[in-house]
Amino acid sequence: MTIVFFGTSDRSAPILESLNSNFSLKLCITKDDVVVGRHQTTKETGVKSWAKQNGITFYPIKTNLKDEAEIVTEHIKSTGAELGVVADFGFIVPESILAAFPKGLINVHFSLLPKYRGASPVQHTILNGDQLTGITYQLMEKSLDTGPVLHQTEYKFNFTETSGELYTTLFALAARELPKVIVDYTSGKLTPRKQNESEVSYTYSPTHPKTTYIYKEDARISWNKPVGDIERELRAYNPWPISWTSLNELVAAGTKVAGLTNLKRSADAIKTVKIYSAQPVEGKLHIEHIQVEGGKVLTWQEFANGYLV
Repeated sequence: MTIVFFGTSDRSAPILESLNSNFSLKLCITKDDVVVGRHQTTKETGVKSWAKQNGITFYPIKTNLKDEAEIVTEHIKSTGAELGVVADFGFIVPESILAAFPKGLINVHFSLLPKYRGASPVQHTILNGDQLTGITYQLMEKSLDTGPVLHQTEYKFNFTETSGELYTTLFALAARELPKVIVDYTSGKLTPRKQNESEVSYTYSPTHPKTTYIYKEDARISWNKPVGDIERELRAYNPWPISWTSLNELVAAGTKVAGLTNLKRSADAIKTVKIYSAQPVEGKLHIEHIQVEGGKVLTWQEFANGYLV
């Protein structure tokens, strides 16, 4: 069976390897290169890198998928693909592209739909302190994450995983399961079932409530929240955008942060700091790794030696 893959994530390699080993993977649709960092370095998606290394044709979306739907559809039809697979893509797929696949598109979604429709299900799973998450394999429709479900797998995770770690785990699990899901679906062994619309929830951004993406502003620490909530935010927003605050706000947090004293230099108060990891112990946040703007990531002891009285 010939397949086209849609995705962008650096963690897609296990799924790509699985599709390439078990089927005829002919084309990868991904995002175009982006310029990142203070040195304006060009970075390509993990999907593009993998496709280049494995001799698979790829097409990078330069503007948005809707504007480029016609040329993307032409590329798809040239492969003769029967089925598409989507995982962590970042674009809504237009109807014209959906119609290009005789057997449709299977979306790999990292929550137990209809819970957490949207672009950031893993982050919201951690933010809300859920004990159970999973993977949903669904047929795509025009609307976001509304399509019928083919199969679901539950995953019970611990309370130490970051979003990055949980995504990596779920991608690996999906890579193992996906070939069987595809075979069972295309052979008629799986019957698509409608989602229960009464149980729907979305991953809306707290700072941009009309979208389901994660924004840098979402990760600003609100120190009036309980310590447990803040610790979950640290894990949910790692590896991006990383929870942040100002040194002034950090010092003002007072008893919520273990080992906190006054700043050595008042001029440092306006500097932004990113907090990479911490542990909640007896109602206090024990920070492990922290980064002051313009500097490297420090242990808490290194930070205290350099910035605190």
